[in-house]
Amino acid sequence: MTLTVTDDPPDRPGWVSETIRLVADGTDDWRVRLLARVEQATDAELAAGSDDDWGVGQIAVHLLIIERGVSLIALRLAHGQEAGSTGQPRPAASAVTRPGISTLAEKAAAALRKLRAEFPTEPNTGATARHPYYGDLNCFGWLLTLSNHYIAHLGALDQGTTTAI
Repeated sequence: MTLTVTDDPPDRPGWVSETIRLVADGTDDWRVRLLARVEQATDAELAAGSDDDWGVGQIAVHLLIIERGVSLIALRLAHGQEAGSTGQPRPAASAVTRPGISTLAEKAAAALRKLRAEFPTEPNTGATARHPYYGDLNCFGWLLTLSNHYIAHLGALDQGTTTAI
């Protein structure tokens, strides 16, 4: 058997496009699950939570802001641009509203559509931005945090454990 190792595979542009499709499809699925959870929550459940133990409303706001931000950060980095703000939003329970969550969901979906439409087939992988927990990440590193982020927060809700990360 002959084995060929290549640092520049000829199918890389197709792989990049498929990666963006898979990440975006998966993120869309996570957002749908989140919004179903929000829809099932009572108004009291949406408004519940503290700085140390977030409620479903705080988690929804946080996840949707992060999704939008990560999509745009990854797109900027892929184009070799400055990432912009990479800090972590920590929403107050008192500021959570259903209309606000709906607006954030629309903005997150729009950012993901922009990512799908504008992500280059030959992205800049040298440009990085500091992630609050993982350090310097390139465009793909940022995108790979999306599913983990949804899994962590929604899993904590499902298990009834504290979540404020």
